[in-house]
Amino acid sequence: MNSSSAVQRSLRRLKPEKHTSSLRPRDRSSLSFLDPIRQPSHKLLLDTTVYVDALQSRLPQSADLVIPASEIWHSTVTESELAALLGLLNPRHKDSSEAIKQVMAVLENRPAHRTLNPDAEVWREAGILAGMLARLQGYGNTERRRALNDALILLSAAKKGCTVLTRNVADFDFLMQLAPFGKVLFYDIS
Repeated sequence: MNSSSAVQRSLRRLKPEKHTSSLRPRDRSSLSFLDPIRQPSHKLLLDTTVYVDALQSRLPQSADLVIPASEIWHSTVTESELAALLGLLNPRHKDSSEAIKQVMAVLENRPAHRTLNPDAEVWREAGILAGMLARLQGYGNTERRRALNDALILLSAAKKGCTVLTRNVADFDFLMQLAPFGKVLFYDIS
């Protein structure tokens, strides 16, 4: 398939022309949240929030229960977001050395055979999706980059048949409104 027909296919799938109004957050009751009573097994792709919350011992018990019972997948996008912390942490701060060790351990322990790397189609569609979100919500540069990363995660998961596990309700709710074929499971921290 040549690249122009691939772009046309992506545009037909995402239909940017049909989305002309800013998005509104949906009621939480219409979103899927981890249920502390019923913990179904999933094929989960972990969002960066999961790693950060785990490193800070803030994951809720419901996530602690569902993660070991699930087939866990990772993304090179979350790897990049976590690796950014290695450069962001002030090496002169007394706690940075330990934090760097913890982030490095998380990155080094992610199995390569369970790590998704977005392909050309996912990159293209994530660019379109992030552009739609930026246009509809009036995003600036920082929000656009965040939207692109989140779109890459959502679309990689959808292509592999995974559900994204995240606490990032605001961004993933908007993305799912534009790409309802993606699956996301949310959690809250207390």
